[in-house]
Amino acid sequence: MSETKRVLHKEYKIFLLICILFAAMAFIFDRPADIFQGLGRIFTHRGLLITDFMYVGGLGASIINSVIACVYGVAVLYFMRAKPNGAALMCLWMTAGWTFWGATVLSILPLTVGVWLYSKYKKTKFSDYVVAALLCHAIAPIVSLFYFSNPIFLNFGIVLPTAVSIAMGAGLGLFVGFFLPVILGAMVRVHDGFTLYNMGVAGGMIAMLLAAVFAGFGIYVPTELLWYTDRQLEIAIFLFVVSGALILTGLILGRINKTPHWENIKNLVKHSGHAPNDFYSLFGETAYINMGLLGIIGTVWCLIFGFDLNAGTFACIFSMIAFGSLGKHIWNVIPILLGATLCASLNSVGFTEPSNALAILFATCLAPIAGKYGFGWGIVTGFLHVLIVTHVGPVTNGLNLYNNGFASGFVALILVPVIVGLKRKTAKE
Repeated sequence: MSETKRVLHKEYKIFLLICILFAAMAFIFDRPADIFQGLGRIFTHRGLLITDFMYVGGLGASIINSVIACVYGVAVLYFMRAKPNGAALMCLWMTAGWTFWGATVLSILPLTVGVWLYSKYKKTKFSDYVVAALLCHAIAPIVSLFYFSNPIFLNFGIVLPTAVSIAMGAGLGLFVGFFLPVILGAMVRVHDGFTLYNMGVAGGMIAMLLAAVFAGFGIYVPTELLWYTDRQLEIAIFLFVVSGALILTGLILGRINKTPHWENIKNLVKHSGHAPNDFYSLFGETAYINMGLLGIIGTVWCLIFGFDLNAGTFACIFSMIAFGSLGKHIWNVIPILLGATLCASLNSVGFTEPSNALAILFATCLAPIAGKYGFGWGIVTGFLHVLIVTHVGPVTNGLNLYNNGFASGFVALILVPVIVGLKRKTAKE
């Protein structure tokens, strides 16, 4: 492909077709008037963790918010001239999930522009920063907090005018987005890739610093817990349809592949999930089948254990789907889920409470540990993750939507050296 020519690649067209499926289902679930009113409420909400956009704007409106952000994500990739690979697909599907859950195009845009400005400053290709440019939604609340909260500076006893507050939110987004690629690159060296949610680690560090600055200058950050519990059947149907569409896509496109899907799946599940872990580049359209299977596993897990299906669990399940192209598969997530579920059944928090439900599903970001060190260590990893996220999460003050990703960095940092230290040398070594 020419460096100057922009191409809407097949993979991005497929994603847009799935977005059309999203939109069609949204208008089946809700009336157009209700959807547009709900979008208004979503676009003007501060989106702090935990904010369920199904609660704020309704099921149909939250789906359309996701579709809008997904189209934006494809546009950014097109503008970047980014070639499709596992990372690009992962970013699009993470965007699809997390715009049910605290982020909108309005709050993402300044952060993306900040990343673009950094690429200009470094005189490098914007496409070198695909992950930072698209996953910046993880810290979208630092922008929308100022947009829509009119933060009170308690130390000075003043309330910002709306125009000033919006300008500050956009400016802060540009500033943080500019430095995001640097921080993102540094964090992966800390945990050595044993958590797949590197943006969660980077976003957590940024959010923790900003939370401290806000507290020091008396900027009030309200707590939020908006949790949707209605329309469980429709949501389950939506998730199964999306997962089925991915499997069908893989099966149809895979007909042109010489290697059968069953052979690719067999090789894929042997992979630890640790980098290099671009399943789309390694196994082609079979990655779509893996993504769909992970979506089904996440949905069934929620139904079996009675977890609410809502924006929070959407984000969890869509993150499983997303990383089905980049490190997760049906074998390395199961031990993590088992260990996390065991911990949730024993800890002092109610088993189906939001914190437990989210921690169990998001713990799968540590799948490379299970993949590399075995089923037993996977169970230990999931168990430990649920304990750590409960205590690490509050320090970011709801400004990092990837709080479980932040916590997973500590799990990897603590547990992997222990595993390596306890490992006995074999005769071959």
